[in-house]
Amino acid sequence: MGERYPYIHFVIDAGQLIAAVLALCVFLGGWLSSCHRGGFGGLLAFLLTVAVATLVYIGVMVQIELLRLLLDIEESTRQGALERRDRPTAPPTE
Repeated sequence: MGERYPYIHFVIDAGQLIAAVLALCVFLGGWLSSCHRGGFGGLLAFLLTVAVATLVYIGVMVQIELLRLLLDIEESTRQGALERRDRPTAPPTE
């Protein structure tokens, strides 16, 4: 059976890269912002940036795993339906 939903599979396969790029964008934006603040405020802004970038990475990876789970459920449901359809039925007993 051919692979279904090729675009979803592509997103799942590229998920770690997508998550890393998004987290890097958040990190670089926050890092530049914290550099302009300077001092203790800049340090707090940098730490907050690291925390938000980490949450972005984890959030995207959780969404990728959710997609993988939904595809696995769909595949097992389809496989179960095919097995039930192909199973010979017993004659009725009286």
